[in-house]
Amino acid sequence: MNRVISLISLLAVSVGGFAQSTSEKLLMVCGDSKVLLVDYQQGQDSIPAVVWSWDAHEAMDLPTEYRTRKFNSMDDCKAIRQGEQLLVSSSSGAIAVLNRKDKKVVFYASVPNAHSIELLPGDLIAAAASTAPNGNRIMLFDQKHPEKPLYSDSLFSAHGLVWDQQRKSLFALGLTVLREYKLVGTKALKLVQEWTIPGHSGHDLQPTPDGRHLFLTEETGAWQFDLKTHTFTKIPGFTDAPHTKSVGRDRRGQFIYTVPEESWWTYHVRFQHPSHALSFPTMKVYKARWFRP
Repeated sequence: MNRVISLISLLAVSVGGFAQSTSEKLLMVCGDSKVLLVDYQQGQDSIPAVVWSWDAHEAMDLPTEYRTRKFNSMDDCKAIRQGEQLLVSSSSGAIAVLNRKDKKVVFYASVPNAHSIELLPGDLIAAAASTAPNGNRIMLFDQKHPEKPLYSDSLFSAHGLVWDQQRKSLFALGLTVLREYKLVGTKALKLVQEWTIPGHSGHDLQPTPDGRHLFLTEETGAWQFDLKTHTFTKIPGFTDAPHTKSVGRDRRGQFIYTVPEESWWTYHVRFQHPSHALSFPTMKVYKARWFRP
């Protein structure tokens, strides 16, 4: 009986605000209409300890079309502003910014086949619109004016976005290229450099903890891009897998990644150094991130 109670407790999701974990090793998991915050150290075997969740289907502050249709396939999630807010994107056609504490949606916008979202200075929001009618582009929004794109630039199969605060650059990943953009004033971006990626069909783009590289994935495996030398190499210590949907590493060197088990989704979040796996049997998981506010 005590074991059953323990397992139920581990699976319990906070209904109200975020339940503060005693551990600082947290990860974010997104898929279906949900975003989860999971305590890595409090899980039992493969059972995740979910300490916070947001389900778009239950977000009554979203318009009906967004709540029931445009957030059915969550594909990216990131923490911003010291972890007090989250960025989310959905390939069903939307992006949003939400508060972690009260789960209030403070910004949303329609983005065709949205695959990534990033916060830029001046409360600007960049979104990657992948292959779709009116997609294949990078879009720029002002949080004060939802649903009104300020700027867009064509990028076929746009999939990944990273704002590099040190270089004051937005890096964007498409089908075959990695690009660097600079902000022009408060309403536009300017393309300044472009590199052909190894492999084909760029997918995930994430910064390394030291800020010196970007991790990127494509259909044959995963790579790192040196932001100083502008060269691509295989990620040291990471086991390659085709069609890796997301990859990241914490400051201690542990990798977190997702690889499809069926079509584009998986039921597990996997780790290396040390190796481990967490199971999400009722969720079509797309990406997982270390929670780095």
